Amino acid sequence: MQEIWIKTKRFVIEDTKAVHPDHSTYTCSWSNRPYLIRTFNDAESYQQAIADYKVLKRAGINMAKVCFHDDTQHVIVFDLFPEDDCLTDLSKGPLSDLHFQSLFALYRFARFAKVSLDWEPQNFMLRGTQMFYLPTKWSPMKQDDRFETSVAYRTWFLGKEGIGLLKKKGYDVSALKMMSEPEVNKALTLMAVRYW
Repeated sequence: MQEIWIKTKRFVIEDTKAVHPDHSTYTCSWSNRPYLIRTFNDAESYQQAIADYKVLKRAGINMAKVCFHDDTQHVIVFDLFPEDDCLTDLSKGPLSDLHFQSLFALYRFARFAKVSLDWEPQNFMLRGTQMFYLPTKWSPMKQDDRFETSVAYRTWFLGKEGIGLLKKKGYDVSALKMMSEPEVNKALTLMAVRYW
């Protein structure tokens, strides 16, 4: 059983969620409560993640709350939500109107604050009626960098881009009905007009 100590708190690691070049993410528990831990390989990556989190919070982007952090070990502990991410939701069939309504509500905050997020569906989670952003990475939004015209927006539908992303991430897509290109284009426009 692997564990991470943060000050006097003993977090028991239960599962590895993701391993990236600069950090790893785990589900864990402390005091019978689930958390998400990110361990960073160096101080620079850790400090950048803390700074990015603060920028996104000031921008009004819904995110998991930072519960604890350790500057010496380069560890951040977040609240863990039980809901699936939006790519997992998409793997079960087309996303609901509430997904898009909540997504465009979040996009308004990002656009007003001029922050561009990683808009692929695995980076978001619908919690109740609000969309939450799961990573902390962002970039300054440029004039031509709009979500509603991005390739990432297409991955929210079961067209070739969405099915391709599901396959790339290891989901079984055999039971899903792929949308034609005209159907995807119509859905893209409809959701953008309805909720933007």
